[in-house]
Amino acid sequence: MKEIDFSDLNDWIQSNKQDVERQLLQEKSEQRTFRTRPRDPDEIKILDILSKKKWEKAEQEGKIKYLSERVWYYELD
Repeated sequence: MKEIDFSDLNDWIQSNKQDVERQLLQEKSEQRTFRTRPRDPDEIKILDILSKKKWEKAEQEGKIKYLSERVWYYELD
């Protein structure tokens, strides 16, 4: 088994770092990145309130039609 000094390893990493970062940027996907942290509880409450108000507004404007108990029609803008 080959032995290596940590300072040598660190030097090797630093010398190859630019090439690796360049390669990662080239291979990076163009797709949207997904959220990696959970939403703040206040943000969740605000988004819930906004979505309920949007639903109620759509009901008042007649954009939502209740076809049956489980089937609705929502006219999108």
